[in-house]
Amino acid sequence: MRHGNRAFLSVLCVLPSLCYGATASVPAQTVEIEGVHEYRLANGLQVLLIPDASKATVTVNVTYRVGSRMESYGETGMAHLLEHLMFKSTRNIANVGTELSKRGMQFNGTTSTDRTNYYETFPADAKQLAWALNTEAERMTGAKVIKQDLDTEMTVVRNEMEMGENSPVGILMQKTTAAAYQWHNYGKSTIGARSDVENVNIPHLQAFYRKYYQPDNATLIVAGAFDTAQTLRQISSVFGVIPKPKRSLEPTYTLEPVQDGEREVSLRRIGGVQALFLTYHIPALTSADYAAFEIIAIALADTPNGRLYRRLVEPGKATQVYGSPSRQAEPGLLTVLLVLKKDDPIDDAQAILLSTVEGLAAEPITAVELRRAQVQWDKHFDQILSDPRRLCLTLSEAIGSGDWRLLFVLRDRIRSVSPEQVNASAREWIKPSNRTLGRFMPTDAPDRAPLANRVSPQEALKDFKPGTQIGTGEIFDASPANLDVRTRRITLPSGLKLALLPKKTRGETVKLRLNLHFGSEQGLQNERVAGGLVPALLGLGTKTRSRAQIQDAFDTLKTDWSVSGNAWVASAHLDTRRGNVKEALTLIAEVLREPTFPPSEFDQLIRREIAGLESRSTEPAAMASVKLLRTAETYPSSDVRYTADFAEQIRSLKELNRDAVADFYQKFWGANNAELAIVGDFDQDEVQALATRLFGDWVSASSYVRLAQPASTIFGQQVVSLIRDKPNASALGLLPLQLEDSDPDYPALLVATHVLGAGGFDSRLIGRLRQKDGLSYGAGANLSASKFEASGKISFYASFAAQNRLRVQQGFAEELARFVSDGINADELANAKKAILIRNNTTRADDAAVAGAWTVWLEANRTYAFEADLETKVTALTLDQVNAAVRKWIDPARIDWSLAGDFN
Repeated sequence: MRHGNRAFLSVLCVLPSLCYGATASVPAQTVEIEGVHEYRLANGLQVLLIPDASKATVTVNVTYRVGSRMESYGETGMAHLLEHLMFKSTRNIANVGTELSKRGMQFNGTTSTDRTNYYETFPADAKQLAWALNTEAERMTGAKVIKQDLDTEMTVVRNEMEMGENSPVGILMQKTTAAAYQWHNYGKSTIGARSDVENVNIPHLQAFYRKYYQPDNATLIVAGAFDTAQTLRQISSVFGVIPKPKRSLEPTYTLEPVQDGEREVSLRRIGGVQALFLTYHIPALTSADYAAFEIIAIALADTPNGRLYRRLVEPGKATQVYGSPSRQAEPGLLTVLLVLKKDDPIDDAQAILLSTVEGLAAEPITAVELRRAQVQWDKHFDQILSDPRRLCLTLSEAIGSGDWRLLFVLRDRIRSVSPEQVNASAREWIKPSNRTLGRFMPTDAPDRAPLANRVSPQEALKDFKPGTQIGTGEIFDASPANLDVRTRRITLPSGLKLALLPKKTRGETVKLRLNLHFGSEQGLQNERVAGGLVPALLGLGTKTRSRAQIQDAFDTLKTDWSVSGNAWVASAHLDTRRGNVKEALTLIAEVLREPTFPPSEFDQLIRREIAGLESRSTEPAAMASVKLLRTAETYPSSDVRYTADFAEQIRSLKELNRDAVADFYQKFWGANNAELAIVGDFDQDEVQALATRLFGDWVSASSYVRLAQPASTIFGQQVVSLIRDKPNASALGLLPLQLEDSDPDYPALLVATHVLGAGGFDSRLIGRLRQKDGLSYGAGANLSASKFEASGKISFYASFAAQNRLRVQQGFAEELARFVSDGINADELANAKKAILIRNNTTRADDAAVAGAWTVWLEANRTYAFEADLETKVTALTLDQVNAAVRKWIDPARIDWSLAGDFN
C-alpha cells in the first residue's frame, strides 16, 4: 500500500431478512457539501446523491456500518461471509451476482473493520438504475442467508484465505497487527479465523444479518449522471417502505490500553523477499491529531522524496517502502512496510528504519516536507472530487469511520496543520514503548508446528480406567470440645510443645505446622537483616543434599513444604500422607537442623530479594504498608522490630555476607521454644517417638525471652506517598488499641468490626465504597489483639483509582462517624453473630487450620476451650454492649492513615 493510495480500507461481505410496508414520501435535503447532497428517510436510511451530468455512468453504493469490529467471540469472519452471501439468493432473485454480470455492470463488495459496502457501476440508464436500486433494497433485508448458499461459497472463501496465506508479507502484517492489539477487534483479520468460518452457525449468521443490515444502519450513495428528483422518488419507493427496525445498536466500547513496551513478531516461511513491518498506535480519524500522521507517512515513505526511500531504497538497502495511517472509527495504527531482497542485511535495515522513524523527535518534519505532503493530498483530493465513482467509494470509507463529512474535515485539517502540530504528534506517539515490529525472514525449510485440532472428551476417555478408590475418612466432630478431647498434648525434653490429633482423612492426608521462637530484645539487637534471611536459606542445601536433591526428595514423597519467618520467629509447614509421614518429617528436620547455607545459593537469594524489593518499592500497597508501620511503630534501627524503608532494606542486603547469616543460625536456632502440631492420618505413638528423636535434643545456644509487641502510641497521623504511573492506589489505616484478646470488650469489638468491615459484602465499608459509590474493588477492616499483652489494633484498607482519593477518604470518614454515632442495629448484630460462628466452624473443619491453631494455643498455654468460651460470649452479646464498646474504643480521629498512588 503506497502512501498516495488513500482508499480508506477494504476486503469483502453480505446477508438476509424481509418485510415491507406502506409507500414513503420523498425526503427533503438535510445537508449539502461541495456537491454531495444528503437526505434522510423516515426509517433511518441516509441517502447521498452526487449528480454529475458530465459522466456517462452511474455508481450505486450501499454502505453498512458493520465490519469485523462488531464481531463477537466465535464470530470472526462473519461480516465477510455475509458479503459473499449477498451475491447469492434473495427472496426474489435466484443469484444476485449472476444478474449483475448479465447486465454488464462493474460490481463488488468489500468488508473492512468498520463497514461493509456493495457497489455497481454501469452506463447511465434510468432502467438500469431502477434495477440497481431495487436489487440493493432487496438484499438489504431480503437476502436468504441459507446453508445451501454458504456451502457453495465456502470453497471460494477458503480460496481467498489461502491466497492471503500464500503471501508471507501479508501474513507478517496480519500477525504484527494482532500483536499490536491485545483486546480490540482491530487486531483480528477481517477474513476471520478458519475454524470460525468453516464452522459458522447459520442461525447466528442470520441474526447478525438481521441486526446490522437495516436502513437505519446504512447509507445509500448514488453518483454520476441521473435525474435527481426521479431518483429520489425511486429511492423513497423501494427503500422507504422497509420498516425501521425496533432493535437498537449498542456502540462498541473496547479501547486498546497504552502499549507500555516494545513488541516483536518473527515470521519464518518460504518466500522470495524479506520484510519489516512497523506499527505505532495512533488516534482515530475523528481526532484533531490524526491529520499529522497523514503528513508523517508521506514524509517517511514517499517515493522518491521520503526519508526512508532516500536512506534505504535509494542506496540499495531495500527495494520498496510503504507508509500509511489507518483511517478507522477507533484508534488505529501508523504502519510502515519495508521490503528487502533475500540477501539484504535485515538487521542493518532495521536499525536505519527505527532510527529514522523514531528519530523524528531529534529530526523534526520540516516545513518543506509538510508543504510537499499537503500538495500531494490536495492533488489526491481533487482527483477524488472530480470522479463521482471514486468519490462514492471513498465516502464509503469515511462512513465507516463515523461520518461521510469526515473526508472533508480531514482535507481541511491537513491543509491547516502546522509543523509544530505534526512534530508534537510524532513526539507523543512515535516512540519505542508504542512500537510493534514484525520481521519476515524467508527460509527454504520452515519448521512449523503442527495444527492443534480438537479432541472430544469421548475420545480422550475411551481407554480410561479408574485408579484405586480414595478413602473417605471418618465422620469427625470439629467442635472445640472434641478437638480438645482428641488431641494429645506433650512437652518434649527440649521444651518443644507437641500437639497430636490423629484422625482418618480422605486420601490419608497429614498436616504439620511448626513454630520456632528465639532470641530476646537485647540479644537480637542489630540482627534484623541476618536473622530475617535464615528462613529463606533453609532448604537450599544440607550436609547431605543439594537444593535440587531436597526438592526431588519432597516431590518423591508427594509432600508440600515451606519455611518462612523473620529474625525472632519461624514457621515450617508440611503437607503429606500417612505412608510418607515418617520420611517427610525426617526430611524437614534435616532441612531445619543441617543447613549449609551454600555461598552460590546465598548470592542468588540476595539477588532475588533485592529484585523483589525493587519491584515492591513501586507498588502502592507495599509502599503504604511500610510507611504506615514506620509512622506507627517508632523503634530505633538497631531494634529487631524496626521497619526499614525499601532503600534501607536493599542497602542492608547488599552489605550482608553469608557468614553473618550462618552465625545467626548457630547462635539462635533451636526447638526448645517451639510448638509442633500434627493433624491427620498417622500413628500417634510412632509420630510422637519420631518427633522426640528429631527435635527433643535441639536446643538454642541463646536464651529466649518473648519479644513484646506493645500497642502503638502514635495517633491521627496521615502519610501520602506519590508513586508515578500507578493509577490504582492503596489506603491503609491503623487504630492502635490497648486491648488483649481476653479483655471483656474483645467479643463485642469482634462483632463490631465484622459489621464495619470484616463481613465482606455484608459490611458497612464495602457497602459504601464498592456497592454504593463504586470506588473500590476491596475495602474493609479487621480486628487483631495479642494473647499476651494489651496490644491490639483495627486495620483498615481500600484499593481505588488514584483520582478518587478524596472521595474514598470522605467515604471512610462518613461511615466511621456514622458507625460511632449510630452504632449497629439488631439485624446487623444477629447476622454478625451467625457469620462469626459459621466462619469458626468452617475453619475448624480444615486440618491445616487446626494444626496452625494448635501451635498458637500451645504457645499461649491454651486449648480450644478458649475459643468455645469466646463463642459463648459472642452469642450472649446485646446490642447495648456492642455499641458501648464501639463508642469506648473506636475514635476515627486516632486512626493513622497511609495512602500511596499516582495522585498527581
